Order: sequence, then C-alpha cells, then structure tokens
Amino acid sequence: MRIIMLGPPGAGKGTQAVRLAKRLNLPHISSGDILREAVKKGTPLGKQAEGFMKRGELVPDSIILELLKEEMEKEKKGFILDGFPRNPDQAKKLDQILLEKGKKIDAVFNLQVKEETVIGRLSGRLICPKCGKIYGKSDRAYSTRICESCGTKLSKRDDDNPVTIRNRIRVYLKHTYPVIEYYKKRGVLHDIQGEGSPEEIFKRIQEALNGQDKVKGAN
Repeated sequence: MRIIMLGPPGAGKGTQAVRLAKRLNLPHISSGDILREAVKKGTPLGKQAEGFMKRGELVPDSIILELLKEEMEKEKKGFILDGFPRNPDQAKKLDQILLEKGKKIDAVFNLQVKEETVIGRLSGRLICPKCGKIYGKSDRAYSTRICESCGTKLSKRDDDNPVTIRNRIRVYLKHTYPVIEYYKKRGVLHDIQGEGSPEEIFKRIQEALNGQDKVKGAN
C-alpha cells in the first residue's frame, strides 16, 4: 500500500506517518530525511543537492524525485510518504514514476488544522539539530531537552515564530494546497480533522483507512 500524508506546517504529518508506518508495517519515507541523508553520505545526488542548499536555493524536483525513486524501489510492499509532493507538478511526476512500475497511490490523508493551532504547535516545538527529530510539548523529551534518538541537546528553530509561521502557511496555501484538489479528483483523498491529541488524530486516520478497505472489499 502506498500512502501520502498532506497538511500545513505543524499539522503533525511526520508524527502520524511514523505511527501509521508501524501500524501497517510499512517504511516511512520523508523527503526531507532522505535529502539530508544523501547530503550527509556524499552520494552523487547528495552532492548535487548540497550545492543548491549552500546557495540557499530550492533543490530541483528532478533531484528529489530521483532520490524518492531510489528509495521507493527498495520498498516492495509500499510506503508512507510525507513532505512530498508539494505542488501539482510534483504529484503528476510521482504518479508517472509509480505508473511505470505498475503501481499507484492508494490513499492520501489531508490533516486539516486551524492556523492558530499550527502557530501554537510550531512556536512551542523543539528540534534535534543533529538528526532533525521534532518534539512537541506532549513528548517526554520536551521536558528533558535531550533527543531520545541520538542524545543531542534539543533547540528551537529561529524561524519558529508567529510572523514566519504565518508566511509559511501562506506559501503552503498557494503552492501545496492545489495538490489536495489533484488527489481529490483521483478519488483517493481523505480529509482528517487534525485538531486534538496525536492519539485522537491517529484513530481518525485508522477509521478512514478501514472505511476505504471495506469499500474496496465490496467492489
């Protein structure tokens, strides 16, 4: 099964993707993580990406898609993808890559969160500067300020402030929100209420997934 997590910054896409990956025994693919890993390892694609990143430029779709393609080819059972696609053109190219392998996106979960909730979550979160893991106020590591994955001291991102966050939301609405319409037309989109605890949100995702499976079974 191939699933995509969509939603604005701070919607909890990564958190829910990890939970769902464990529940379905599928790999969690984060476009940001594989990009950072490729740069860290100094792979040919990683070196290309690093050049753009050092200049403060966006990494071209061609590089990100090639990295994703390499990762997806390893996963025969499927995957949970978050952080991609970010615009309709990327969504179309992703579909094309999968179609060449006789595969397709089975479900897309769109986490719907109010702007004030996003601001509250992002302005209060802590991030590991070494491995990139994110912690919210409900996480145990938030109080210890130490990353549970690598033991590095957690810190706040400079751009996690209300003014910058509102701008990021505007960018999301302009560029990424059209992706929601793209998948809605393909009949694979599930709008998920993203307010509440991580447990409550995950329960809604599971209910939507179970409902989709029942529909498939009836056809």
